[in-house]
Amino acid sequence: MEEYEREAQKIIKRFLERSLGFPDCIAALDASLADLISRLEDGQIPRLRIVMLANNEIVMKEMERRGPPGRVQTIS
Repeated sequence: MEEYEREAQKIIKRFLERSLGFPDCIAALDASLADLISRLEDGQIPRLRIVMLANNEIVMKEMERRGPPGRVQTIS
């Protein structure tokens, strides 16, 4: 579980730094999750849910901040 959390943090960091686009970010998070699921123990499911929801919130807030696709963003 800790390995998944570290990997997800790295993926999100790359996304926030704009070195990874939204579709690639989601694909990387999904791939990391798929790798974990085969090794997941029942007791880890609540923690996984918390981590996944937190990751989703970070990514969605960043997409909201960036605005609609194609919108030119000004730097303040």
